[in-house]
Amino acid sequence: MYYNRRRVKEHNSLKTMLLMGVCLVIAVVMLFTNVRTSLLKNSYLYIKAIETSIPYFGASVQAGNDSFKNISLRDSIYDKISSDIVSPSKLLSAEIPFLNTGSDEKEYEENFATINPFNLSDAAVAKINPEELQQQQGQQPENQTPVKVSAAFNPNLKKQLNESKPEILIYHTHTTEAYKPAGADSTEEQYSVVGVGTQLEKELENYGISVIHDKTMHSMVYNDSYLRSAETVKKYLNKYGNNFKLIIDLHRDSAESKSSSTINLNGENVSKMMFVTAQNTPYYQQNNAITESLNETARKLFPGFSKGILSYKRGMNSFNQNLSNHSILIEIGSDINTSQESQGSAKYVARIIAEYLNGKK
Repeated sequence: MYYNRRRVKEHNSLKTMLLMGVCLVIAVVMLFTNVRTSLLKNSYLYIKAIETSIPYFGASVQAGNDSFKNISLRDSIYDKISSDIVSPSKLLSAEIPFLNTGSDEKEYEENFATINPFNLSDAAVAKINPEELQQQQGQQPENQTPVKVSAAFNPNLKKQLNESKPEILIYHTHTTEAYKPAGADSTEEQYSVVGVGTQLEKELENYGISVIHDKTMHSMVYNDSYLRSAETVKKYLNKYGNNFKLIIDLHRDSAESKSSSTINLNGENVSKMMFVTAQNTPYYQQNNAITESLNETARKLFPGFSKGILSYKRGMNSFNQNLSNHSILIEIGSDINTSQESQGSAKYVARIIAEYLNGKK
């Protein structure tokens, strides 16, 4: 998944509990000390303003009130213009980043693609395929109902394999994303997106398409995943130049129901796929054109297999799509799907890609 909403939610819950406890203590203390001081400061600010023009006025007032001696003009002005900054939550958030929560979270979510594709804000635009939309609205039967579609493999698209000239790079920013029967994450290839990538590599090579499948672990520190995977992509671009016809970051999604991420094609339950793009890159138009073409091919050959395209205005690190004008992000299945269902999708994804690359001959 481009960003794990569940992890963000659990992390923010812990932050909120800690913040509430600290704020409660601060509130009790401030309740008994701040009321009188606040009133004095408010009066003092106006007195100092008048004193600037009439020195005797300020002296006579302060002579009868020792409470003004411990109040500075600087602090009074600071209180007036910076009340938000020194509020307990703002102050703690500034000094202890772990406790940061609230309005900043909205910007964080928009920047890093954590919103629900079916409950969108201005941060993203979803192009949901009609077949998917009808299924979501209950106008089509559940996706476990067999759908008659094209064959997974098309021998007419096969060509001679040339391993010296790789055409596709496959890598995984979130390397440990996994499927059932494993948990949400796994380092075992057979259960993770890496295993799906390996199967996709085999299916593409059956079409004579040379593939580099990089299995580097990028998500040991989850928030640094895109920075690490960007270095991997740059390494191959430095070696081969911008000669890859496709650079694929392969992920899996998260879902609430099995039916939303599963379809039966040719009598076999397989995981659905979805495309994700980032608009904050100079290559958006080129990358989006590729994605649109692949999505239309999927709709034509395997209706209901592709959910559509989710396009973010500000993807995290541009989802690395700023590194090449042939970069795409594909999600296959969700954490609810099995590894078998997701690996089963690889032959259909390979057919779609082969139509795009070899069908142009």
